[in-house]
Amino acid sequence: MNSSPVFPVCVFLLFALFAAKAPAEITVQDDLQNTVRVAAPANRIISLAPHLTELLFSLEVGKQIVGTSRYSDYPPGAVDIPVIGDALSVNVETVVDLQPDIIFAWSTGGANRALISLRKLGYAIYLNEAKTIGGIGRTIVAMAELVGKRERGLQLQQQLENRIARLQKVNAGLTSLRVFFQISDQHLYTVNKHHLIGQAIDICNAVNVFAEETITVPLVSKESIVVTDPDVIVISKPNVGSISPWEKRWSSYAGFGEKLRWIDPGLISRPSLRMLDGIEQLCELIHR
Repeated sequence: MNSSPVFPVCVFLLFALFAAKAPAEITVQDDLQNTVRVAAPANRIISLAPHLTELLFSLEVGKQIVGTSRYSDYPPGAVDIPVIGDALSVNVETVVDLQPDIIFAWSTGGANRALISLRKLGYAIYLNEAKTIGGIGRTIVAMAELVGKRERGLQLQQQLENRIARLQKVNAGLTSLRVFFQISDQHLYTVNKHHLIGQAIDICNAVNVFAEETITVPLVSKESIVVTDPDVIVISKPNVGSISPWEKRWSSYAGFGEKLRWIDPGLISRPSLRMLDGIEQLCELIHR
């Protein structure tokens, strides 16, 4: 009498069904080319930089952030998330208590010792360091993969690239003015051509008078600025309504007061999608 192998077939079908439903491991390279793995799309997220918090909200997973860093104040919902550290330090014990599936951190921040400890404990950590404005889009896609929002990430990357292209086209025919960008209203720090703000000045079809400096964020002198004779001075400051010491000084130099412009650092300094609004505003300030 022939007997059909019912039991082995059932086992095979059950195994195939289980394999089909089992979530596949997600693997991406972070901005420092470290391999980051999560067993499934991250549900509990920690963000250790304000711009990363913004990007996560753009990916529509803001409600999944269980801990964030100081100054994470945008969008409005970000202020309700518990703060567990800042750019210089993170409380490792608090992170462990929160049991995150993924930690997003800014590699330029100073919390490296804590991140090393957390990596040793087995936590998945994505280190962010976008070297170009276009690189912000690549970061978004990688982050989107880790939180299960791939399509949303690709959509945002395309929107970023399209908007940059439009800004370049709009400003291409305008007179190329010479710009000094002052990133602090207390000291004369500026940027070279490799800094993201330096790249933004290029998009605006303007000339950064300190583009060729070897240091990304150099401290320059008042005399060197006067020698370059910029057409426009853009000062990054959080409160446009207040008058900073350097605004008073620039206004006291003949012909410099009318060159002054101001921009919110939250728009132009954070490598999030809001930087596109900052670049657009920067172009308008330069060419007005």
